[in-house]
Amino acid sequence: MLGTSWSCFCCSMSFQAPQMQRRPSNIQAGDELWIDVQKKAFTRWANSFLPAGKGIDDLYTDLSDGLVLIALLEALTEAPFPSKFTKEPRLRIHKLENLNMVFGFLAKGNVMVTNIGSSDILDGNNKLILGLMWTIIKHYQVGDIAVDGVSGKEGLLLWCNRLFEPFHFRVSNFTNNWSNGAAFCYLVHALNAELLPDVVAFTEQSSPVENLATAFGLLEKHFQIPALLNPEDLRGNVDEKSVLTYVSMVYQECSGNVAPGLATTSAAGPGFRAPITRILEDEPTELWCAVQATLPKAPTWAPLTRTTTRRVQVPPLPCTTPVSFTALGSVVALLYPHATNFFIKPRSQ
Repeated sequence: MLGTSWSCFCCSMSFQAPQMQRRPSNIQAGDELWIDVQKKAFTRWANSFLPAGKGIDDLYTDLSDGLVLIALLEALTEAPFPSKFTKEPRLRIHKLENLNMVFGFLAKGNVMVTNIGSSDILDGNNKLILGLMWTIIKHYQVGDIAVDGVSGKEGLLLWCNRLFEPFHFRVSNFTNNWSNGAAFCYLVHALNAELLPDVVAFTEQSSPVENLATAFGLLEKHFQIPALLNPEDLRGNVDEKSVLTYVSMVYQECSGNVAPGLATTSAAGPGFRAPITRILEDEPTELWCAVQATLPKAPTWAPLTRTTTRRVQVPPLPCTTPVSFTALGSVVALLYPHATNFFIKPRSQ
């Protein structure tokens, strides 16, 4: 009886064991959704900058030797990596050295990386890898946004709302305000009205999935902006960092376009009026004119410009210029009336 019960218990345990799924130690229950969305968005974002042959397949493993991060930083800064690194790292120590150089480069560039180390990237810590990627995105892409003195996330919100003004539509976040796809469609219309002529009617008659799919497809086809997200990624709890990365990429690629119906375009993006500035120059005074009239005129030469492609031999100025003490005295008299007698009259013996 006891043997039969024990065997049944063992059978039940052996049957239930395969149903248990082990989760990585750094991922908790409920985190899988936003982690998968961020991984997808950050991977596609990085691949849009990386050269051919160096793209990312698995974000958690492809960064382990530092080579992809170095290539990404070179693309973002448009400059070669300043430190000498191991191009074919096979040993763990070589990979750690490359990653240490990456973190050193970020530190010199004032990129704030906290609680993330080289071993975390090498060992494939999912959350910390996503944290590093977000830090890079926030500094090199979101940090470059500046609209009417407002920078970063708030500046991007201001840019979007300026574009949305004709539709009496506003967004206050990068989460649920974008889930039904209307904001993305309005963004496409503001950049090119011919792509979605009757955008209000279209968004009202279409489902959120249709709105998102249409906007993502148009952004990729006509503006060469890769679809960082899929329509289903914006269901439920929308990940702010992923949407912010996507919209900031639209800003970086399209901020120079003139949107129909909007005012002028400035460096801050379409629809913004550049402030009118005046350059005030010093007006010549009578004293200055009098001084200049007494001085010999120096020879004038053709001005040199930055676009000069050949060497230009500039003749030297004369080394000996006759000095008229009479003229000098008149100049000093204008500048220092109280010292006139000192310079004009000879000193008494």
